[in-house]
Amino acid sequence: MHHQPIPTPVRSRGGILAVSALLAVTIVAPLTGCSAGGSTRAAAVDAASDFAAAIADDRGADACALLVPDARQAVTDQTHRDCADGVLDLHLPSTVRTTSTEVHGRAAIVHGDGDALFLARSGSSWLVRAAGCTPVTDAPFDCVLDGS
Repeated sequence: MHHQPIPTPVRSRGGILAVSALLAVTIVAPLTGCSAGGSTRAAAVDAASDFAAAIADDRGADACALLVPDARQAVTDQTHRDCADGVLDLHLPSTVRTTSTEVHGRAAIVHGDGDALFLARSGSSWLVRAAGCTPVTDAPFDCVLDGS
């Protein structure tokens, strides 16, 4: 097996971040695709939906529990509040209308109507790494919350 890092460039509200994710993609035989199966994609969509539902229901602690540690720290850094309170101040999307989902090893992108959430696999769970991400002309995404 060969591991190759996948770049995940995003742009946060503070400026462009040239982020090369430390997440790796396992490259297998040429006849097999890099994307994961349906159950893995469904689990990523479920995690994105759970995160959005927690935001919609003002359950900040639940939303923070679904963030990677660096994203929790980013919330605190951006809002100067603890994650449970601060994440609700970011005005992140509170619904996920999934149009497509990409899974590459331990990284996933759940695309919605005009926005996206980036997720990372943590054990057997998916956690949100970046949220409120919209495509922009000069960079792939502009994210309200970026825990890359």
